[in-house]
Amino acid sequence: MKLLLRLLFLLLLLIFLSTKIYAQEQIKNFDTEITIDQNGTIKVEERIEYDLDDLNRHGIYRDIPYITTNKDGKKFKLELANFSVTDGNENRYKYEKSVVDGKIRLKIGDPDKTVTGIRIYKISYQVSGALTYFSDHDELYWNSTGNNWTVPIASYTSGVKLPNGISQNDISVVCYTGSAGSTEQNCKTSIEENSIEVTGVDPLASYEGMTFAVSFPKGHVEVSEAQPYVPFWQTIWGKTLLALIIFAAILWYIVYPIWIPIKWFQQGRDPKHTDVGEARAWFDPPKTNSGRSLTPEETGALVDERADMEDVSGMLIYLAQKGHLKIEERKKKDFYLVRRIPPTAGKGELLDFEKIFIDKIFEGGAEFHIKKHKLYTEVEKAKTSIYERLVKEGFFTQNPNKIRTFYSVIGVLALATGSIPLAFSAFFFGRHMPRKTMHGVETANIARSLKNFLSSQERRLEFLVKKSDLPVDRQVLFEKLLPYAVVFGVEKIWAQRFADIAMKPPDWYSGYSTVKFNSVSFANSLNSSFLSVRSAATPVTSTTGHGSGFSGGSSGGGGGGGGGGSW
Repeated sequence: MKLLLRLLFLLLLLIFLSTKIYAQEQIKNFDTEITIDQNGTIKVEERIEYDLDDLNRHGIYRDIPYITTNKDGKKFKLELANFSVTDGNENRYKYEKSVVDGKIRLKIGDPDKTVTGIRIYKISYQVSGALTYFSDHDELYWNSTGNNWTVPIASYTSGVKLPNGISQNDISVVCYTGSAGSTEQNCKTSIEENSIEVTGVDPLASYEGMTFAVSFPKGHVEVSEAQPYVPFWQTIWGKTLLALIIFAAILWYIVYPIWIPIKWFQQGRDPKHTDVGEARAWFDPPKTNSGRSLTPEETGALVDERADMEDVSGMLIYLAQKGHLKIEERKKKDFYLVRRIPPTAGKGELLDFEKIFIDKIFEGGAEFHIKKHKLYTEVEKAKTSIYERLVKEGFFTQNPNKIRTFYSVIGVLALATGSIPLAFSAFFFGRHMPRKTMHGVETANIARSLKNFLSSQERRLEFLVKKSDLPVDRQVLFEKLLPYAVVFGVEKIWAQRFADIAMKPPDWYSGYSTVKFNSVSFANSLNSSFLSVRSAATPVTSTTGHGSGFSGGSSGGGGGGGGGGSW
């Protein structure tokens, strides 16, 4: 008995749940009233009694096509205007109007509210171009419900009001029901004076609708035909834009990837035939056309066509040697830059960007603690100035960094658009595109010759370094060319040549190490200072691009936040 009761309970529960599952929303009544105006337009009023059952919905949406297609497949555009949406008591509904795939979509309801049960939606609008004009009659051929409702329609009627003065005997009406293309006529029609009524007989399933046609004599309404519909891409502007897109695509995916290597071959390579070639050794810095010796930072950037941290490190030593600052290691690997009173004219003369760099570093005081400050902005400005100076002196025709940046941007865009050949050309050939002038090539050859001297281990060159019997002369030579060795990255090799020479610390450097001072220990200590400078010149970023709370942080910054209260 207990088992039977349990089975009966489960059966009732299943029936209850299935009723809930299969309870569906539907349109209980779909009534349409159409008034044909003498100016050739029609006014449409739809009254939709929509049953949402116990579902929570915001409202309904109504799609109304504005594109019609004739029997020859040509498309025409109807003009829909003067939309209004109200409820059964003439209260206005909130709705959004948009265009979706050749249809006007009315999204009716409040996104912040839900409704259930039966709701009345009265939609009205005006249509131009709805009438068809034949040689012997005028006609309204109208799909009154639409065939794309996802819910069934239980009851539906359509009324048409014609202009006055048309005889009832001159009016004809026909109707069709079912899915699109159906010729079934499960509908009834009636004509009374200048009014027509069309009523459906059987309910309509989802994606079924009712269409009717009303004909009446010519001359009662003005001609207001639908205009041919031409998609944008078939207009002159659309065709022009499409042609430009195709042309741009050909350039981007085919022509430009080929053109960059050709341009590099024709314009990007340095001149080959020069009067000054690269030698095994050179003992002085290269010079400009005016006879001025290139600074270490200019020399390093000229050789590899890049202003990098090695060049900035060499510039700091150069500025220290000229008496503008002192490098102090007060604790192990803890460096300070200390400003010094500039010496008399001659030794202390600086280029414009060197002076700006010095003033910027010490704008907060006479000391600059590298660990506690950042040099990123100052270093980047210095790099830019070095490039500009090399162009101004006639070593490059254009700023090499700007050229590389341009092709880097092209490469990134090429990857983003799937143009792999262009990305390869931009990244590979573009980075080699900067071109020196003839004077730039010859000066760079002299600079490379100086690098050969600084880094060579040949006995003959070693002898040239050690030929002086006076250690002071050798220390002068060591210090003079040290910043150039730094920009070339060979300072340790250069220092090794002077390892057996007794040296005294230069007045522009103070080290922390207690090891007896010599050229090798001095170079190692300087390398530590270079690492500190490099760290100070590197911007701090996170993997997601967020800033740090330790630099520029504030109350309310970072993630989280928000708040609340009563109202």
